[in-house]
Amino acid sequence: MKPLTYQCLQMVLQEMSFLKRKELYAKCPAIRKQEERIGYRLNEMIINQSSRQCTIHIENFEVIINNFPKDKTKKCGVIMTNKKTGITVKQSINVDPEEAAEKWITYILNRLNTRIQNLKLYSSPICLLKCDCPMTVIKLTMCVHDEIPEDSGRSSWLKTTVPVKHLEAYTIFRDDTMKAALSVVIPECGPIDGEILSEWQARKIKIYRWIPLEGIIAYCTGLIESGRSIGFRCISWIEKPNMEHDMIDWLAGRLNARKTSRNGIKCCTVSLNDASELNVYGNFVERSDWLIIVVNARGTAVDR
Repeated sequence: MKPLTYQCLQMVLQEMSFLKRKELYAKCPAIRKQEERIGYRLNEMIINQSSRQCTIHIENFEVIINNFPKDKTKKCGVIMTNKKTGITVKQSINVDPEEAAEKWITYILNRLNTRIQNLKLYSSPICLLKCDCPMTVIKLTMCVHDEIPEDSGRSSWLKTTVPVKHLEAYTIFRDDTMKAALSVVIPECGPIDGEILSEWQARKIKIYRWIPLEGIIAYCTGLIESGRSIGFRCISWIEKPNMEHDMIDWLAGRLNARKTSRNGIKCCTVSLNDASELNVYGNFVERSDWLIIVVNARGTAVDR
């Protein structure tokens, strides 16, 4: 029987679950060098790192790296659990927890053609900063407290091959991966910086947090300056829904916009170019707490 070619081995390994692949790695020393170069295709991965502990979930596998070693002569404790079998292995190693987490994550993710369907990052995942190989991430949840460390030389927590399709962001800060995401949902979170948000390139944004009116002004001003293509849409809760129609005229004054009407709804409009316009309005009768910001073909809204 002929051995598998590298291309065949790559196809087989990439279709295997993380645990099945690690089992094969343990049983077949002959494939280990090739396996270590082939990227994983993971359904779900969670990284939660703080100053005292890093918890990593990969599908049915969990590893916890902390500064509570069972052997007090060592620097770091490692707890690995197979969630499928319930088997847990505990070790104490003489490596700093931060370095151990970095080495473990780099070993798993720093491979070409890595693909993660659902990646969730929490707290401060500095273990990712040494991963130089871009990966493909379909859905990214960012529950990260801090901006990228200035001394990291990075412009994002995560390097990706293509823009993330779906981003869920709990904190707004400058990050190239977040900026390039195709669609964004912002749940209940901390303060929203309208200027930073206006730099994000997503065509669809939904914000489940009230934004102060000054934040709306900063956001719309940024959109007007940078421009967006027809089809862009942002829906956000607003700080003072009871202002109703008066708020639209107030926004028109602050944005130097035209007072218009769109499908019978009060609106304010700024022309972006010869073909498109930015329209801001709200359906204050049916749902008084939503403000809608869209880019339409020029002429969609008519002057009042």
